[in-house]
Amino acid sequence: MHQLKQAITNTFPLSEEVLHEFTLCWEKVEYPKGSLLSVPEKTDKYLYFTVSGVQKAYYLNNGKETIISFTQANHFTCAPESFLTQQPSQYYFECITKSEFYRLSHPHFEVLKKQHHEIFEFLLTALMGLVNTINSRFIKQSTLRIEEKFEEFMECEAHLINMIPHKDIANYLSMNPTNFSKLLNSVKV
Repeated sequence: MHQLKQAITNTFPLSEEVLHEFTLCWEKVEYPKGSLLSVPEKTDKYLYFTVSGVQKAYYLNNGKETIISFTQANHFTCAPESFLTQQPSQYYFECITKSEFYRLSHPHFEVLKKQHHEIFEFLLTALMGLVNTINSRFIKQSTLRIEEKFEEFMECEAHLINMIPHKDIANYLSMNPTNFSKLLNSVKV
């Protein structure tokens, strides 16, 4: 629970009383590798905070998976547009590894958000961070060369290399797995 409280406080400082009430509503859950937390056509009922494990968000285009993000320990996660609007998700959210979470149900979130303006502020701050991350990723995916995408990944996310399949990382970086392998083999350890 300490990880969750710290992540909330790092996103937006809540009063001790509100933080305590907010975290009481989260339940701890565990899912095996391959579990789907979100699927298209279904509404996300939970906001998750990842304690351990790695997950991927992706959509299918003509049956081919396109990975749009990875999440891991100490990050909030869900299909935010589905959770917040209670409309069907547009993509899949899957556990790549066995994963442990704290999760908050949408009804609990709605009650707390109405009772405590601070929780609404937390939500806005968290969403702005997410929008900035998505925008930054979109720009980089659109403008960086393959080598630059790889270098940036290795600077920021190299720890994932031994945790998840390389084909998933290549997909995320919008590159052929063979090119990814060549770039990975060129790195001096």
